[in-house]
Amino acid sequence: MKNEQADLEVRTAAVLTNYAKQLAGTTVLLAISGGADSVSLLYTSAHLQDQFGFSLRCVHVNHRLRPSNETGADAYLIKHHCKKLKVPLTIVNIAPGAIEAYAKEHRVGIEAAARYYRHRAFKRQIHRWSASWIFMGHTRDDALELALMRFLRGSGPMGLAQLSEKRGRIIRPLITSSRKDVEAYLFRYSIPFANDSTNKDNRYLRNRIRNVLIPLLDREFPFWRSGVLEAASTQTFVAALLKESVSNGVSWEKIAEGSNQGFRTESAAFFHQPMIIREESMYQVLDKLRRDSGVLLKEGMNPDGETSPRLRTVRRTALRQFAAGKVKALNLSDCRFIHTGLFIEILQKQNLAAEAGFSHVIRIPGQFSIENLEFSITNGNAAVSGGNSQRITLPCLVRLPQMGDRLRYRNRLRSLAELRTSSTNRAWAKQFIIEDTQGLAVYVLIDIHSKISIYWRDPIPETVEKNDSFMLEIQLRGNHARRSER
Repeated sequence: MKNEQADLEVRTAAVLTNYAKQLAGTTVLLAISGGADSVSLLYTSAHLQDQFGFSLRCVHVNHRLRPSNETGADAYLIKHHCKKLKVPLTIVNIAPGAIEAYAKEHRVGIEAAARYYRHRAFKRQIHRWSASWIFMGHTRDDALELALMRFLRGSGPMGLAQLSEKRGRIIRPLITSSRKDVEAYLFRYSIPFANDSTNKDNRYLRNRIRNVLIPLLDREFPFWRSGVLEAASTQTFVAALLKESVSNGVSWEKIAEGSNQGFRTESAAFFHQPMIIREESMYQVLDKLRRDSGVLLKEGMNPDGETSPRLRTVRRTALRQFAAGKVKALNLSDCRFIHTGLFIEILQKQNLAAEAGFSHVIRIPGQFSIENLEFSITNGNAAVSGGNSQRITLPCLVRLPQMGDRLRYRNRLRSLAELRTSSTNRAWAKQFIIEDTQGLAVYVLIDIHSKISIYWRDPIPETVEKNDSFMLEIQLRGNHARRSER
């Protein structure tokens, strides 16, 4: 009979040999769920720890998403294995309802919320035990499932690249072994493992892929596994080439405005690059901004290489519109891309809760009262006093300022901070932006004495002004707004 133990341990040892020098003399945490993959990883790692000179510890996270009798049985089984192998164990219990509350608050799925808590627990245990590495029981089947899932979601080369043996502090010793190899090893040596009842719940995409799509592929296209792995391997090389090309072709400079931060690059150099380089450079700088601001899980702690579930996934189609130059601004959940003319910028949004709390759309001419402001919008053919054009297009949006807002003033785009600095030195109580179909049109400042100053953008194109514009006047408590100089 084929020696599954020898084969599985040989394959595991072959992976660990690639990192033998880094592993020697370190503490390794092993993430254990009680399932077949992690239990087999526990046994093979325990047998190999003396050979490679590392000290093994286990971490089990109870998400409290299943009945207590199931999770209790899992914990009991894990304790049994760890005691038998003399491997120290830490069990982390997530507060009841915490994952569901997190998913609802951040509008993400239960899987994403559970992953966030799980990896947060791993990171804390790494610091607690001064561990250098964490072993995870991903197999070749997991790599196939992930490849299918990312393909269905429309991932680019970076997402379609092969699930790696090592990423950051994570090492995947079973990545060259199949799930059948793992189960045969456990069966041969009568090692019990747990079956997660939620694995049969096809509401989750990964489960539908595992339980519905893969059996269909196995039946109708028996060669699909090698094909997908070969494609993923090719995408790994493509991703590496793109990363190098982006680094050589697009250079992002760090910038700061107030307490927020961002990056910018010269627009001429950006648009000189092929479309795929532009797209990938946007993804890279987006990840960099989020890591610098502490939004992403750092040091490779997320094994799927995905961003934190606090943020919605950024679809490639959205970035493609901006990268093609079809739009001048792209608003994401936590930041925005802007084409200012000379530069392409990505900046954090400021005070998102406040921004969401105030906005007003004006669609037709008329008299409007918003906050303490009185707006008068009349037909575009109305006379303009003193020839000082104050025209906008409709619809327009009255909102609070956002990080990265730029107003074209005196022949160039200027930040709001620059405009405030050029104004008289007053304490501003309120600020508003009026944005129309041509971009930012008006910046309104109200000081603590209820005096108002307005910065109007440079005149809009004559063709727009004649055909589609309207006259805007703004008052505050019966007083006309003081115009900024042209």
